[in-house]
Amino acid sequence: MRNIWLLMALISAVSLNAFASENSFYQTGVYQTSDIKLLDNRFRVDYGVKQITFIIARERFSKAVILVRPDGSKVYIWDKSDRVHWIEGEENDIITIENPMAGPWQALGKIQGNNRIQLLSNVQLQVKRLPIQLYSGERLKITGELFHLNKRLNDTYLRDTELLVTAYGYNRVEDENFNFTSQELARFNDKGVFYDEVPEDGIFTTFLQLDLATGKYRFEVAVKNNAFTRSFNQDVILFPKPIKTQMLPLLVDADPELKLIYDMDELKSETIVIKGRLTSVNRGLSDDFIIYAEADIAEQTHTFARPEQVGSYSIDLVLYATTKTGREITVNMPSEAFVIPKPIVIDSALLLALTPSQAEPTEQLVDVVEDTESDWNLLLWVVGGLVFLLVLAVAVLFGIKFWQKRKFEKVIENQIDADLGIGEPIDVSDGQDDMTDLDLNSLDK
Repeated sequence: MRNIWLLMALISAVSLNAFASENSFYQTGVYQTSDIKLLDNRFRVDYGVKQITFIIARERFSKAVILVRPDGSKVYIWDKSDRVHWIEGEENDIITIENPMAGPWQALGKIQGNNRIQLLSNVQLQVKRLPIQLYSGERLKITGELFHLNKRLNDTYLRDTELLVTAYGYNRVEDENFNFTSQELARFNDKGVFYDEVPEDGIFTTFLQLDLATGKYRFEVAVKNNAFTRSFNQDVILFPKPIKTQMLPLLVDADPELKLIYDMDELKSETIVIKGRLTSVNRGLSDDFIIYAEADIAEQTHTFARPEQVGSYSIDLVLYATTKTGREITVNMPSEAFVIPKPIVIDSALLLALTPSQAEPTEQLVDVVEDTESDWNLLLWVVGGLVFLLVLAVAVLFGIKFWQKRKFEKVIENQIDADLGIGEPIDVSDGQDDMTDLDLNSLDK
């Protein structure tokens, strides 16, 4: 019976969350459901909590966890109190406690995984829901409010309260942010500084600069102080910037040109306005400019007046546009840059001081180049001839040596045949029948 009651309570909570997702603000009625991550198996319960549900993952088939109250007493699975409702699974425990004791709680057991806590209390965090589709580089306004029994909390209660915005990655292989784990995007309070509009009015306001890689994220907006924690979680997807920019090559004496390419599937071209600033890196001076896109034109080239001062220049761009879904966006673009080179200047006084022979440097340079080329060609012919003669001499020498070797081998062969009586001896000296004396030195003659 207890399990059936708890199952109905969980179904009601799910329905409550579904109803909240259909509203622009994350709130329902008097009570607010908040989903908070359990850190280091500990969590602090504040006085305003009417109901708390621990969703705790543990090792498969391990024993149910044990909850430790702030006073040190324990809550076991066999607790028969009407204020405790427990569902035990193979890998998790779902424990709901009515009117829990305020203070720090702890969970004991073989705990693992992504453990979370569901709170139902009359202290509400009200956050305007974020768009599901965002863009890399987009500036996003986030507001958060805390309510107690439909009344915004006063400045005394919020004096030490901070609103934190954190992004968590999903580590999907197909996403550019595959290696992203988590990053704190903003931390601010209600003191009327930076982007907060009114000090201690119970409304936290900030602007996020989403300089993140494209992919799927989970954004957590949390309000924390020494007494309580409330948070709001939502999944978003960061898309690539809906505009691309490129500085075209700077030609001599030409004006710098910036090429703009718009994503017509994402933006209404007639609503595109680009605010830019051209800054001299060396001198620190800057000029602002505005670029208006034309209807149904996907590419545009903006020309700047060529700066008179040499040096490096940077271009900062901010895109203001309306998406095809009707959402107004502001996107910071990567900076572009170009360089005005220093021109080569020849002093005219030096030209006038030159002698007539020096006043025609071009003709003299041509003559020198031609003479140098003729000398070089002659040198190549001489070197080529010497190489040819050297190769020819080596070839003749090897030919003579080879002929002498063959002649010597033939004489020796004939002498051996004569000694063995195989055939008639060959006359190699003066025509005598018998060779009695062989003068080897004569072969060289």
